[in-house]
Parts: sequence; structure tokens; C-alpha cells
Amino acid sequence: MAELNGKTDGAITRREAREAFQARSEAGAMKRRQSAQEPAVPASVASVAKPKRKLKRFANLFVLVAAAGIVGTIAIPAYAFNPSSQGHADSSSAVIDTMKKANAQSADVATTAAAPAAAHEDFQATSVTDIQSAKQAAANAAAAKAAAATAAKYTAAYSGPTAAQYLTQVPAGTSYSLADVLATAKKYAGTPYVYGGSTPAGFDCSGFVMFVYAQFGVSLPHSSSQQGHIGQTVSLADAQPGDVIALNDGSHDGFYAGTDASGNVLIFDAPKPGGSVGERPIWTSAYHIQHYGG
Repeated sequence: MAELNGKTDGAITRREAREAFQARSEAGAMKRRQSAQEPAVPASVASVAKPKRKLKRFANLFVLVAAAGIVGTIAIPAYAFNPSSQGHADSSSAVIDTMKKANAQSADVATTAAAPAAAHEDFQATSVTDIQSAKQAAANAAAAKAAAATAAKYTAAYSGPTAAQYLTQVPAGTSYSLADVLATAKKYAGTPYVYGGSTPAGFDCSGFVMFVYAQFGVSLPHSSSQQGHIGQTVSLADAQPGDVIALNDGSHDGFYAGTDASGNVLIFDAPKPGGSVGERPIWTSAYHIQHYGG
């Protein structure tokens, strides 16, 4: 007969059999739970795991040693350059002065040594003003050349005496008076304006004044600016028709022709390109009146 816990079947009671069965069942269940929670590790893996744990401990030890070395290396300069540390050189000002004197260098320079020669490039730059002045001069020269060509064309069409010829021989019976001067000027009404013109073929402002006054023996330059500074400056109250009105900036002149019914001052002149000799109110107050004696 089989035995259970050292007893024969005939000697085991039902209660003992039930308790033994429960104990065996619980032992088997516990063994199964342990098997599920901790899977068995093959012997080959178990044999490799032990050396790996040893390598890991060795690596940790190496890292600690290396870190200690790095910290020590960084800390050394802080102590090496500390002047107060024992055993380091003294860097006081007295020691530095002594070192300077001991290692001093000097150089002798002869009193007759020549000073270095200084030189500079000899060049000049053209200013913007000079450039503009040159351009303006070129433009004026071109305009004067064109005016001379136009005046020559008109002069060629005129066969009478010129201002220079009138000055050498004043017409017989001519007496100088401002009224006669203005009357002579009005004979040329309608003559076209020609820049540089000084004959009845074409006048500019100063050429017109010069040509008329030449017929009375009065020599004037062919320039409105210069004509405005010759003779005597008179007030408007003392001016007489036949005197010369000159703009203050020297840009224009003509004959004073009195005033109109409205009190406007009149000028008889060769006005501008495209115009012709005639009478009109003066357009500015910036003028003065010149009287030429005779």
C-alpha cells in the first residue's frame, strides 16, 4: 500500500488526506508563481553576466580617477600664480625696478645726426567752384561767338555808318541835347533784337545806346554794366528823357522816356531775343539813372 506522510492508507484519516492534498497544491502553486516571476536564465547567459558586472565596476573606478585628475589640473594654475603662495618669486615694485636697472638698455645718438628729410607730393586738385567757373566761361565764350556771328550777319546787311564812324565825324548840324538823343533813338523803333548787334540791322540793349549816343559824339563801351557806371547818377526827379536807365545788377539798360499818365517810368530799349526796339514801362524798381554830359 502507498504511504502518505509516513503513514499507510489504512492509517490516514480523511481530514489528514485533505490537508496533505491542500499542502501539496499550495506548494505547486507557489512554485508556478515563482517560475512566472523569475524566468530561468540560461547557464551561458549567467556565465557572461558576471564578467560584465566586473567591467562596469572597473569603468566606474576609472571615471572617478580621471575626474579627480582633471579637477587637480584645473586647480593648479590658481595656486601657481598666487603671489602670496610660499616659494614663489617676489613681484613687488622694488624688485621690478631692480630688474629694470640690471637689464637696462641705452643707445647713443650723435648730436650732429641730421634730421630726417620730409617731402610731399606737389599736386593740386581742381575745386568744384573752378570746374563750374570753367563751364560758365566756356558757355559764355560759346554764346559770345554765336552772337558775334549773328551780329556780323546783320551788320553785313547794313551799309550805313557804324558807331565808330559816327565818333570820327559827327553829322553836320547836330547839337547835343537829351531831347534830340531820345528823338534819334525813336527813329529805330521796330529794329529786331540781336545779341551783340550795334547797327540798325539789329541791336542789343547796350549796342543800341552806344550807336545813338555815338551820333552826338559821346563814346560809350558796348556793355550795359559799364554804361551804368559812366557819367553822373541822378535822381528820378532830376532825370530828363534821353538819359540812360541802367539796372542795378548791370544786366540791362535803355533810354529814360519819362512817365506815362499812370506815373509809370518808361524805358525805350532793345528788350530781349525775339523782341524789337520800343517803349514800355520798366518792370523793376532796382534801377538808377545815368546822365552823360554834353
